[in-house]
Amino acid sequence: MVALPVYAQSGVTLYGILDEALQFNTNSQNVVHGRNVGGRQWNLNSLSGPSGSRWGMRGAEELGSGLSAVFTLESGINLNSGAFGQGGTAFGRQAFVGLRSREAGSVFMGRQYDSINDYVARLSFTLSGYGGIDHPGDLDNMGHQSHINNTIKYVSPNLRGLTFGGTLSAGGVAGSIAQNSGFSVGARYAQGPLKLGVAYEIYRNPSNIGAALNSNANAVSPTSTSIFESLNSGYLTGANPATTWQVGAVGGTYDFGAATLGLVWSNVRYGNIGRYNGATATFNDMEVHGIYRFGPALSAALDYNYLKGNAVSGDIGDQTYHQAIFRGS
Repeated sequence: MVALPVYAQSGVTLYGILDEALQFNTNSQNVVHGRNVGGRQWNLNSLSGPSGSRWGMRGAEELGSGLSAVFTLESGINLNSGAFGQGGTAFGRQAFVGLRSREAGSVFMGRQYDSINDYVARLSFTLSGYGGIDHPGDLDNMGHQSHINNTIKYVSPNLRGLTFGGTLSAGGVAGSIAQNSGFSVGARYAQGPLKLGVAYEIYRNPSNIGAALNSNANAVSPTSTSIFESLNSGYLTGANPATTWQVGAVGGTYDFGAATLGLVWSNVRYGNIGRYNGATATFNDMEVHGIYRFGPALSAALDYNYLKGNAVSGDIGDQTYHQAIFRGS
């Protein structure tokens, strides 16, 4: 008898997307000496298009018995300056390592997307492959502008169309297990023309440096940061910002053949805002979109989004946004 050596198979893949656009804005802001002198603006934009520019590498090493060691490193790239995306963060989109099992599922550790992205956002217009617009301020992270540090993720195998999983994020703060920490859970069902998704997450001290909403290389103290949108900056900056950020979302699409109809709803809460006597700022977002394919190379898509925020204190809050987009390709 002769014993032959067996070598595990492995591979590394380099990949990327270059997405460039000429953008015209009719009312850009440019504050000089406390006065807005802005107006019309032309510029190039390679980060906020249908597929933000990026490059990355992923690898897998077969360990036997259906088990593989895997990793992903992915960085956003600003083509117009050569700088990293995600606030100058190297590998700011994803950076993780883990184990994948065909029968038991997968476990990953590192900087990753949350369950909102994994189970619901892929059913929204922006991430459905047609591109589009984020929900206002990306409050619900459907556009995955926020990437979560120090995260352990579990993803189940596909069980007759059902997948589920969740994440657990360590806060990394000495002397406090809870501060900056959080978790997310979600599930998705896809069978035939129907796809459904649901997810929930909560993160503590979300605007702290390194926390869920302030995790890029340009992160600064919430007492001075200006990186948040006008919709939520009043709840996340300055003294005594919100101590929790919660998102619940459901979504679904149905394929009628040449046409696809989608519906997504999310509820966002910034809780225990100290400057407003512990009040909670609540937002409800509703999206409906449709795509019609005239042929393999021609399609049209329409998306409408409505966002309503509650009144928090006096003239703070009570916001309403309407967005619509039409795309032909």
